[in-house]
Amino acid sequence: MRQITVTGPQGCAPQIARIAFAVGISEVSVSEKRVLNTTGLETIKDSIEMDVGTPMAKAFMDEFTSASFFDVEKFSIAVRQPRALVSREKLSTLARPLVEPCVDLFEELWQFSQVTYGFVGRILIGALLLAYGLVEFKLLFIIAGLLFIPLLPLMLSVGFGLWTQQWRLALQGLYSLIVAISLLVVGGVIIGLLSNPPVQYSDFNSLATGFLFSFAVGVAAGLATADDVGRREMIGLAATAQIAIIPAWLGLCLVLGFPASDSTPPARRVIGLLLNIAAIVIAALGTYAAIRVKGASLNCFSLNSAKAK
Repeated sequence: MRQITVTGPQGCAPQIARIAFAVGISEVSVSEKRVLNTTGLETIKDSIEMDVGTPMAKAFMDEFTSASFFDVEKFSIAVRQPRALVSREKLSTLARPLVEPCVDLFEELWQFSQVTYGFVGRILIGALLLAYGLVEFKLLFIIAGLLFIPLLPLMLSVGFGLWTQQWRLALQGLYSLIVAISLLVVGGVIIGLLSNPPVQYSDFNSLATGFLFSFAVGVAAGLATADDVGRREMIGLAATAQIAIIPAWLGLCLVLGFPASDSTPPARRVIGLLLNIAAIVIAALGTYAAIRVKGASLNCFSLNSAKAK
C-alpha cells in the first residue's frame, strides 16, 4: 500500500488527476500549499494526494514521471508506506503487494550502496567475526558475521542499474562491493595475525553448485525487493554466505597459509567468487526485466544529475 503526495505548480492538479484516473485510481485529494523558499519568495502550489495499492502506485509513478510536462525542478513526489489503509478501494486490490514503484526500488538501493563510516564499520566487524568463525570452524560466529555484512543490495544495485540504464547506480554498487570485499580480506588478515594455523573451514561448494545456488538467490532477491511482503534479510544472508566467505578465507590464508588438506588452487576460489557475483547480478537483472521494471520512469534522476553538474 502507498500514500502518494505530488506537489507542483498551481493549476497542475487536473493534469495529474487525469493520469491517476487513466491507471485506475478512482479519486484524488487536491489542496493548495503556501511554499516559502530561502529568498523569502512565497508561492502557491497544488498538492495532490492519493491512497492506493502498490501495483497502482507503480503504474501512476511510471506514467507521471514519464509525462511530457513532468520536471523535477517544478514537481516533488513523496511516497509513503502506511501500515493500513481504509478506503473505498477493494481490499484485494489495495493490499496487493507486488510490484513496488520503481522509484522506491531505485532510492532504496542507492541508500544501501553508500560507503559511509557505518558501512565500513559494519562490514569490518562482520569480517572479524566471520574470519574467527572460519579459522576455528565455529558456526555461530560465521552466522553472526554474515548477519553484519550487507552485500546483497550492492549486487542488486548493479543489476537494477544495468537494466534501467542508471549507470551511476550500477557503478556505485560495484564500487561499494569492491570496498566490501577488500574489507573482508582485511578482516581475514587481522584475525590471521591473531590466530594459529591451520584454517579449519573447508566446506566449499563446487563451481557449478555455487553458480546455480547464487542464481536462485538472485532471482529470489529481485522478487523480494519488488514486494511489500517477505523476509528479505534471510535472502540477504544466503547471498552473503555465497560471497563473503571466500574473501575472508583468503585473507586468513594469506597469513596462516593455505590448508594442506585443501587441494583446490586459490585461483579457483577466486573464480568461484566472481561466478557467484555474476550469477546474482544476472539473475537480478533478468528478474527486474521479467516483472517489467521501467527504466524510463527514472529518467528524471538522470536529468537532475546532469543539471547538477
